[in-house]
Amino acid sequence: MWLGLAALPWLASCTRQARPAPVDAGVYWPTYLGNAARTPFLSERISDELPSVVWSTQLGSGVQGMPVVTDEVIIAASSDRYIHTLSRQDGSTFWRKRVDGLPVPPLVIGEVIYTATTTKSGLRSLRITDGDYVWKRKFPAVSVPLSMAGDTAYAATDDRYLFAVTSMEQPLWSTRLSAAASAGPLVLKDWVLYLSLDSLFLLERASGQREAAARSPEIIAGEAASDGERVYLATERGSLLAWRTPDLELLWQTSGFDCFLSGPVLAGDVGYAVTRRGEVVRFDADTGAAQVIAQTGEVTLASPTVVQNGLLVGTLAGHLHFFSWNGEPIWDVQMEGSIEAPVFVHGGRMTVALYGRVRGPLGSKPSRGRLVELR
Repeated sequence: MWLGLAALPWLASCTRQARPAPVDAGVYWPTYLGNAARTPFLSERISDELPSVVWSTQLGSGVQGMPVVTDEVIIAASSDRYIHTLSRQDGSTFWRKRVDGLPVPPLVIGEVIYTATTTKSGLRSLRITDGDYVWKRKFPAVSVPLSMAGDTAYAATDDRYLFAVTSMEQPLWSTRLSAAASAGPLVLKDWVLYLSLDSLFLLERASGQREAAARSPEIIAGEAASDGERVYLATERGSLLAWRTPDLELLWQTSGFDCFLSGPVLAGDVGYAVTRRGEVVRFDADTGAAQVIAQTGEVTLASPTVVQNGLLVGTLAGHLHFFSWNGEPIWDVQMEGSIEAPVFVHGGRMTVALYGRVRGPLGSKPSRGRLVELR
């Protein structure tokens, strides 16, 4: 089914006049993709019926990663250097704030938004209500998502440092690693996991001291997933791997798939990952036994979104597929734009970040991004 967004009435606000955004004090989104398992939507249920568009709105020149959605507000970072808050009711803008640099995807805890930028302009915490700064710190460039634990932000900088930062002027600690981070840090109990393209490092949360390190046999793709006892990764050569924490012993490696461009996700004792060609792979978290259970037939960049009754998989060609946990197709819709980040699900509604491209004399270039709500 084709969802022609251009033919829809324009429901988003046509002005940029700021207005207060409502606060949901219970929001807890402390890491990219929501939690260590990368499956924050397991209690959500999506209708088996084909979805329809609730609203769509343009959002800068592209959305930076996955937005965060609450009962009433969507918080998103755009590639034209803005943090946006939007109404879930109709996609209209509450406020937007320009930051000095390209922002990494936001984290949200209670009434506060946290982000960093890919230039040496700093870490930021902003109030959801009006976008005013709670605190900001001058800081080296950060190109990967942050992670939070309590009031402490963990930031991996482009110059190979991992910092623990609070509202205090000076960081709690910093540790220099041997390679630049390829993914955001991940808090695991008393440790913080740091990934480079070919290595894993586990550091003590309290001090930054190195607990363990391991070399990956293949180049790591995307983010890590963890159940607290093990760390799971996908690789660009088509393998899935599991390491034990805290000693980072390699437990198993399952190979033979097409390359992965994003990391795995965990749903209890099973995990899922999607290859570049859109093959949905299901694996046993204990043994690594794995098989392809579904195929989209299209290039796929993002990790799947797992809900109570299935999996959402978006493709670069703009198809959004809904499969059962066993891989049976339930529905798919064609969106106007490519899907490059996981889909957010809240209250049975899906928030999809879309990217368009326009062609010119020198080839194609990104056009304006778009957020779409489906139900």
